[in-house]
Amino acid sequence: MNARILMLGLLALSTSGCQLWGMADALVDKSVARIGLGPNEVVSVGVMAKLSSVPSAVTVDIAFAYGDAAATVLGENSATTWFNEYRGFCRSYANQLDVVRLELPMGYSALLSELPEQHRLAQSIFVFVRDVGKGDITALQTPWVNVADGELELLPAPPGAEASGNVLDAVKGAKTLC
Repeated sequence: MNARILMLGLLALSTSGCQLWGMADALVDKSVARIGLGPNEVVSVGVMAKLSSVPSAVTVDIAFAYGDAAATVLGENSATTWFNEYRGFCRSYANQLDVVRLELPMGYSALLSELPEQHRLAQSIFVFVRDVGKGDITALQTPWVNVADGELELLPAPPGAEASGNVLDAVKGAKTLC
C-alpha cells in the first residue's frame, strides 16, 4: 500500500515538475524583456548610399546588443574603433551581440528585412558606417541609414522621392559577423 502511494506521489510530482519547469522558462524570457533587454521597435533596416564625387562602396555594420556590457561598449566606441576592433568585440561579447554587415555600392539602396532571430530582445541597436560614423536606431521601427558626401543621416522611414531605383536584396548580400 505504501509503495502505491509513493508511486502515485512520484508520478504527480514528475508531471507537475515539468509544468513548473515550463512556467519557469516562460518567466525567465519575460523577465529578460522587462529588465531592459528589449523589446525594441526595429522591424527592418534600410541603407541608401548616394553618389558622391569619390565613388566607393559603403560598409555598414548593424550591431544588436542583448546585454548591458555589450550595449555600453557599442555606445562608447566610435565607428573607427568599431571597424578596427570588431573581431575582439565579437569574441568578448559573443553571447550578447549579433552583427550583420552590408557592403553597398554608391547609388544603391538595400533593405534588410530578415534580422537576427532574437533581434526583438536587443537592448540597443547601433549602425556603424566605415569612415563616416555611427547612429543609434533602437527606437526606430523602419530606420533608413542615408549615407551621402561622407555624412550619416538616420531617417525614420524610406527617403521617398530621393530613393534610388537600384535596390538590392540585402537578405542575399548581408554577412553575419558574430
